[in-house]
Amino acid sequence: SLQMLIGQHDERLSTLQGESAQHQQDAQRELSNLKQLMDQHDERLSTLREESAQSQEAAQNELNSLQMLIGQHDERLSTLQGESAQHQQDAQRELSNLKQLMDQHDE
Repeated sequence: SLQMLIGQHDERLSTLQGESAQHQQDAQRELSNLKQLMDQHDERLSTLREESAQSQEAAQNELNSLQMLIGQHDERLSTLQGESAQHQQDAQRELSNLKQLMDQHDE
């Protein structure tokens, strides 16, 4: 009877050790999968950060280019306005000279 109990106990112990080993393998596999997923996540996060930085840099470069073009445009506009004012003065002077000549001619 004691022998039978010891036999049942040994059998149960053996079963539990087998289950425990199986659980350890399952846990190890799960841990390995989680680690792989975390590594992939970190890699993706790193890629996204890099792409975001490149995007921001490209946007900043575009903004700088636009600001430079606006500056050049303003400069050109200012020059043209100056030239236009000069042409108006010249035309006014020319008109005045012509009027004066016509008045002298009429006299």
